[in-house]
Amino acid sequence: MSLKNREGSVARKLLSGSVLRMGSLLFAAISSFALMPIMVHHLGDRNYGFWSLAAAFIGYYGLLDLGLSNAVAQFLCVALGRKDTGESRGVFNTALFLQTVLGCVALVVTVLLALSADRICKHPGDAAVFWRVITVIGVTAAIGFPVRVYRGVLQAQLQFEIQSGLDLLGLVLRAGVIVYTMLSGHGLLALAWGTSIASLPVLGLQVWFARRRAEWARIGGTRLDKARAKHFFNYSAYTFAAQIADILRFQVDALVISTFLGLAAVTHYRIATVFSNYYINALVELVGLFAPLMSRYYGAGDHAALERTFFFTTKASMAVSVLICGGVIVWGRAFIQCWMGARYEDAYWPMVILATAVFLDVSQSASVVLMYTTFNQRFYTYVNSAEGVLNLVLSLALARPLGLMGVALGTLIAAIVIRLIVQPIVVCRLSSIPLGRYVAFLVGNFARCALLIVLAAVSFRWAIRPHYTWLAGSAVCATALYAAGYLLFVLNRSEREEFQRAIFRDRPTSNSAVAPIAQ
Repeated sequence: MSLKNREGSVARKLLSGSVLRMGSLLFAAISSFALMPIMVHHLGDRNYGFWSLAAAFIGYYGLLDLGLSNAVAQFLCVALGRKDTGESRGVFNTALFLQTVLGCVALVVTVLLALSADRICKHPGDAAVFWRVITVIGVTAAIGFPVRVYRGVLQAQLQFEIQSGLDLLGLVLRAGVIVYTMLSGHGLLALAWGTSIASLPVLGLQVWFARRRAEWARIGGTRLDKARAKHFFNYSAYTFAAQIADILRFQVDALVISTFLGLAAVTHYRIATVFSNYYINALVELVGLFAPLMSRYYGAGDHAALERTFFFTTKASMAVSVLICGGVIVWGRAFIQCWMGARYEDAYWPMVILATAVFLDVSQSASVVLMYTTFNQRFYTYVNSAEGVLNLVLSLALARPLGLMGVALGTLIAAIVIRLIVQPIVVCRLSSIPLGRYVAFLVGNFARCALLIVLAAVSFRWAIRPHYTWLAGSAVCATALYAAGYLLFVLNRSEREEFQRAIFRDRPTSNSAVAPIAQ
């Protein structure tokens, strides 16, 4: 395949992957928003808060990964960039061995949590439910550890369409199980069993597709290369620390609220955070499409292409960040009234504050990928940890006097200090990009995108009413206006041409997978 055709194929994979992953995430958001009122009204505020806390415990299982998933994806992409099949096979086998061991550790942790149920839960009835629920979903989480390697294989092979399809299948299965469980009048234990069983077909299909798409993804030879494993852990140690910081930034709030304000308040705060969670996920999915490509460029030593891709990814993440954050602010109150009811309207301002904090983070998510791609992840760990600690301290200090607002403000203040001031300086020093150039690029793109979202919101403000039809119609129209303005006034000419070539496959392709950014 010629260079131009190969790069055109990559551009099409990125575009189709972006559409599919965003579509999958949109379905996830819609199903979550549709199911949450059913679950809350069926289980009640207290039991739903209990379910949220149980899910938070399982979320902490991600720490047992020790950052290896990111390390494996990075090393696989670099090996593929160098066209080293032997190295790819060695990375796969070592990673699979390590993740299997970690899955066994997760099983042990599950048993220990189940045995400690009466200490974790004060009420005997809660303890009886907790150990059963945590056992079911904990075992399923443990099974998923070795499968993470196969997901990394699909990512390294740029098989975004397959992964998006599997994610969508998992969402459909889980949504169906939840609806059946709630309508049948079953409780938390049945919900845990149903959601766990629904995830198993997806795990199996991930393994099957990865083996078909990558001939080197086979178990064989020396399963544990100690030298390679050492490289993994040297890379993943900082990723692991960054994950701990992410918990302090976004997942510890539920524990703070349950401690100071009670379990019922967790449900109200959950309404605010669900928007932020999908906001983060949308940008992770978008920027994640470019991460393997950037790693391949780094492995091939093509630093010019790496920098072009970084600026293009930053521009794309800024566009989506402004659209989502603006949408939350403008449409959020009416949506909560329609979605959950007027008594949950107190979640609106915490939601706005959290959306703003997330915007400061995810609009620069390409810089995080750049640090990981160039093996400078330790600096991101320092930045992330500083924000996590600051967020925890501020949330604890403000929770009692300001309630839900105080916890949200702790997150925002920490994000302003770290993401608005510290992170741009660190990224520019590591990448040798002039700080003035990077800041001007960020500010310029933000200003244009902000102007477009204000114009879209003003144009359809009259149609924002607490009714699903009006909300959906006004949101779709505003998004279409924003997208049209973005294509015409934010993207430069070469980027628009590349976008067209990615859609129309019979058109000739340019010399780069993504068009260069106008400086």
